[in-house]
Amino acid sequence: MNHLTTSVPKILIYEEFDGHPVYRKGYKEFLLGLKTIEEIGMGTSKLQYFITGCILKFLNRNLPDTYFANAAELGLHISKNTNFSADIAIYREGQFQVGFHSTQYADTPPNVVIEVDIKIDEYEYFQNEEEYFHKKTERLLQWGVERVIWVFSSSRRVLVADNPQKWYFVSWDLPIPVIDDYEVSVWELMLKNGFQVES
Repeated sequence: MNHLTTSVPKILIYEEFDGHPVYRKGYKEFLLGLKTIEEIGMGTSKLQYFITGCILKFLNRNLPDTYFANAAELGLHISKNTNFSADIAIYREGQFQVGFHSTQYADTPPNVVIEVDIKIDEYEYFQNEEEYFHKKTERLLQWGVERVIWVFSSSRRVLVADNPQKWYFVSWDLPIPVIDDYEVSVWELMLKNGFQVES
């Protein structure tokens, strides 16, 4: 495990990848004394929050009650020393079982995982952000997730990955398949929910 782990508070570790900590963006500023934990913030940006909320609102209004979809950075236990976070996780009926004993990360793959932007600093383990989302997507699919969707606000594109061989990018104003026959257009949802288009 990286030697920095001892000096970085656990709250700044976003995920664990094969035993390697994956830090939240801003952790280097904390180490340099330029920012406090509160200034780095554990939440998302306003834009990330808005996009996630638009998608979740659509899912909760349109998916049958037999589906369970939520946005809470669900912890996913992929394997020993590998734990991911999911912005939105969607389960079909019977796939998500929970009781009073369910105090650990989820060890059952969601049917669909949706990620909005990248919240990590890839410097310590990944060469760049592209390597990070590629490797995370691959591991989720290998684990049993049927579809992984990434929404990238900077490029206004969406990546849809259905299996290790079929990945494709589309503009976020085009409809994308989410689960079964349900589709969303991220841009359309944003406009419907009051997104302010800057002139």
